[in-house]
Amino acid sequence: MADHKTDDHPDGNYPCGMMPDNTFQTDVLPLLCENPLPVINWLKQHGLLKHEMHCQSCHNRMNWTKHSRSKDGFAWKCQTRYCKKYKFTATIRTGSFFSKSHVTLQKWVHAIYLWSERVGERTATRHVNISEKTMIDCYSFFREVCSKHFQANPIQLGGLGIIVEIEESCFTQKPKHHRGQAPHTPVPPISPVWVFSITDTSTKPTTGYMEVVQSRDAATLLPIIQAVIQPGSIIYCDEWRAYCNLQDLSGDTNKPVNSSINFVDPHCGAHTRTVESYWNRHKSHIKTMRGCKRDFMNSYLTEFMWHDRYSDNAFENFCKHIALQYPM
Repeated sequence: MADHKTDDHPDGNYPCGMMPDNTFQTDVLPLLCENPLPVINWLKQHGLLKHEMHCQSCHNRMNWTKHSRSKDGFAWKCQTRYCKKYKFTATIRTGSFFSKSHVTLQKWVHAIYLWSERVGERTATRHVNISEKTMIDCYSFFREVCSKHFQANPIQLGGLGIIVEIEESCFTQKPKHHRGQAPHTPVPPISPVWVFSITDTSTKPTTGYMEVVQSRDAATLLPIIQAVIQPGSIIYCDEWRAYCNLQDLSGDTNKPVNSSINFVDPHCGAHTRTVESYWNRHKSHIKTMRGCKRDFMNSYLTEFMWHDRYSDNAFENFCKHIALQYPM
């Protein structure tokens, strides 16, 4: 699962300005004490743990009780004497985002906060005090939450008379100075990774959509355009031939494929600087991560798109999205 290693803060300190942040000081720091009750109560209040539990056998409410053998110090216990599962205990994590994990709830909350502040995995590993592999898995789970959020809430850009820009961008990491290669050994060719990007110029800061594409032909790009860009939008694009061919798929060369979406000839003064800037910003972030495996590229793009939209109160927003996906 170790898809990349980030060493964005080698001195082991939080990013500049993080520690004085009010969210950390008032909401997170008090939850990181050894006593598990504060974090348990906070997770209940935010819909991340159950407020009550019913026995699967007798269906009566189970009691909340201390449990020394539980990793959380508490458990749900059936106290119905006639029930065949009398005194049976269930973990307080049942059905939750944390149900399959052995990481303490305090460390989970700390990790969520650091991820929401875009702290790299290596730095987060040091502060949360868990293994790097475990932190990589945690961050992977967070990206899954982002992915599920956009599956339930598909991204829509543009609208009547709104300009959107589209562009395909190449991202390829090349080994520096033949690192890892024997002297005079030819470097094997690296196939490029192409990312199709769409930005909405009406939003500040710019929001967009990104997806890794295997091909840059019209048959590949058209379904993405039709799914993401709203009717009535005006599309600015470069002179690449695939965009010209988009009209051909409609069977009417005098009209665009979608009659409510208009492709603008770049010779009329249109430009794609916004989408180029948008992609370069995220490309730079990938480079600070020292790259990532191709199989994980789309999941990182999804994470970037989530942060584009929810960076204000990111910690609170992410907890809300977890609660929606794991209803208690």
